[in-house]
Amino acid sequence: MADHTWLIIITSAVFFILALGIITVICLLIYAIFEMRKAVAALNSSLKSTEERLNPVILETEQFLKSVRRITDDVGAVTDAARNIAEAGSDVVINLKVLSSLLNNLGEGLSLKAFGLRAGVKTAMNVLINQLKERR
Repeated sequence: MADHTWLIIITSAVFFILALGIITVICLLIYAIFEMRKAVAALNSSLKSTEERLNPVILETEQFLKSVRRITDDVGAVTDAARNIAEAGSDVVINLKVLSSLLNNLGEGLSLKAFGLRAGVKTAMNVLINQLKERR
């Protein structure tokens, strides 16, 4: 019986040490869980404060992008207007060239007619003078 008493004492001691170890591990796990909950709560509050600070920045950015879009639309309208003016100016230049060409052709035609009329009148006068001289 003496041999079994020591075995029971050693087994009881090991069981007691194991029980203390398990209780310690369970306490450490509970402490870790509470600390993780605190960390998660701190992270949530940090994220909320960051979100609150970023919301005005996001709104300002959206307004800025809207104003940039309006400006680009206005620039597009001005560009279209400038293109229309340039096309109208090109049409005016083409019309002026055509008018100038017509006036040049008309002037050349009138000049040739006037030259021919002058030559014809001169020739007619010479013929008339010659006929008058012959009659005398």
